[in-house]
Amino acid sequence: MKANRQQTKIEPPIAFDSNRLVLLVLLGLTLLRTAAVAISPLELGVDEAQYWLWSQSPDFGYFTKPPLIAWIIGAAHWAFGHSAMAVRLPACWLQFATALVLWQTASWLYGPRAGRLTALIWISLPAVGLGSFLISTDTPLLLAMALALLALAGSVCGKIPPARAMIYAGIALGVGMLAKYAALYGLFGFMLIWASGRHHPNPIIQGRHLLLVIAACLITVSPNLIWNLMHDFSTMRHLGDNANLAKQTHDIGQILIFLIGQAGVAGPLVFFLMLGIMFASRHEKHAGWLVWMAVPVIGLISLQAYLSEANANWAMAAYPALSVWLGGWLGSDGAQKTLLRLPRKWLGIAAVGLNFTLTTGLLLATMAGSLGPLTPTSDPLRRLRGWQALAQDIEPHLAAHQASRIIADRRATAALLSWHFHGQDVTIMIHDRDGVPSNHFEANHSWQHRAGSPLLVLSGSSTPPIMPPIKWQGSPSQSKIVISRNKSRDLYIHKGIE
Repeated sequence: MKANRQQTKIEPPIAFDSNRLVLLVLLGLTLLRTAAVAISPLELGVDEAQYWLWSQSPDFGYFTKPPLIAWIIGAAHWAFGHSAMAVRLPACWLQFATALVLWQTASWLYGPRAGRLTALIWISLPAVGLGSFLISTDTPLLLAMALALLALAGSVCGKIPPARAMIYAGIALGVGMLAKYAALYGLFGFMLIWASGRHHPNPIIQGRHLLLVIAACLITVSPNLIWNLMHDFSTMRHLGDNANLAKQTHDIGQILIFLIGQAGVAGPLVFFLMLGIMFASRHEKHAGWLVWMAVPVIGLISLQAYLSEANANWAMAAYPALSVWLGGWLGSDGAQKTLLRLPRKWLGIAAVGLNFTLTTGLLLATMAGSLGPLTPTSDPLRRLRGWQALAQDIEPHLAAHQASRIIADRRATAALLSWHFHGQDVTIMIHDRDGVPSNHFEANHSWQHRAGSPLLVLSGSSTPPIMPPIKWQGSPSQSKIVISRNKSRDLYIHKGIE
C-alpha cells in the first residue's frame, strides 16, 4: 500500500510586495531630495524669493500670481525658520503626494500594476525632479490637477458617486486656480469630455454634473476673483502680458523648440512614448476621455509657441493625465503587444530607468550647487549663487552712509536683497521709470521720494542714473561677484541724498 505523500508548498523566506517596494522607492527618493535641499549651497531664485516676500503679507492675490504659493511658503517659513530649505521643503512632499494620488487614479482605471508604473513615471520626470528642488506655482497646481483627475476616475469606476465626485473635482480645480490659472485647462478638459459624450447613452460627465464642477470651482477660487476685482484685475492682466500675443511672430520653429523642451520636461523616452500613445492608443480603455485632459493643453501651448513664445513648463498641466494614460498602457493586460519589437514592460523599465538617471544628475547638481561639469561656459544654476555675497558687499556701505533704503536696479536684485536683509531695518525699493507697474516691486515697493534721506542705488553702470532730486555723493563702489567660470554679477553702488 502506497503511503500518502503530503505535498507541502514552499514559501519564500521574504514575501515580495510590489506595492511596498514602489512606496519605499517613492519615499526614499523624496527623503533624498529633502536632504539635497537641506544641504544645497544654492540660494533662492528670484521667483522663490518673491513668493517668500508675498508670504510675509498674506493676501488673497498678488500682482503676478494667485495666493496659494505664498500661503504654502509662509506656513513652511513659520514652521522651520528663515532658510532656503524652509522655502523649498514643501516642493519635495507635494510632488510625493502627487505621485500617490496618480498611483490611486491609475489603479482604479487600469489595475495595481498600472498604478505602480504611473507613480514611478511621475516621480522620475525630470521636471518633477527640478520641481522638487525649486518651488514654483506649478507644484501645488499639479497636485490639484491630479486630485481632480482622481475624482473623475472615481466617478468613472463607480468608486465615488458622480455628483459628489464632480464637487470634489471642482474644489480641486478651484484650489489649482488659487495656485496658477493654468488649472483652467482642467476645467476646459471636463467641458470637452462632456461635449464629446453628449449623445452617448452613458456619458462620463452629464450636463448637471458639469455645472457642479464649474460651481464648486468658482466658489473655491472666488476670494482671488474678488481680490482681482478690487485691484483692477492686475493678476489677469499680467497673465495676458505674459502671453505676449501683441507681438506675434508666427514662427513654426518655435513649435519645434517647445516640443524639444517637452523631451526635457518628461524625459526623452517617456515623452516619445507619450506621443506614441496619443496617436496609436486613442481607442484603448479610458483613452477616449484622458485625451481631453492632456492633448488640448499640448496643442494650445504649441499654438502659443507659434504665435509668440512658450516656456516648456507651461504644458505641465497635461502630464498628470499623460502619466496615468502611459502607466495604463505600459501596465495593461495587453503587455504582450510590442512597440519597436520591445514588450511594453521593457519599454517602461527603460523609460523610467533613463529618467531616474537624469533625476539623479539633478540631485547631485543640487547638492554640488553647480552644473559646471556639464555646462562649464554657462552654468544655468549661476542665477542661484552670489546674492548673499552681494548683500555682504552692500552692508558696509549702508553703515558708512547711514542709509536704510536701497533702490535696486531690477526685480531679481530687489527680491533677493529683501530675502537677505530680512529682519533688518533696511527697505528695498525699485524705480518705476515709466509709472506703469510691470512687476510686484513696481506695484508695491516703488521708490517714493523722502527728502533728506540717505540711500544707496544699485546700477549696472558706473554713471549714476538720472533720478532727480537725488544728490550723488562721491564715487561709486563696484561689487563684482563671480557666479560661474566665465560669468560674474557686476553692480555699482551709488550713494545719494534724496
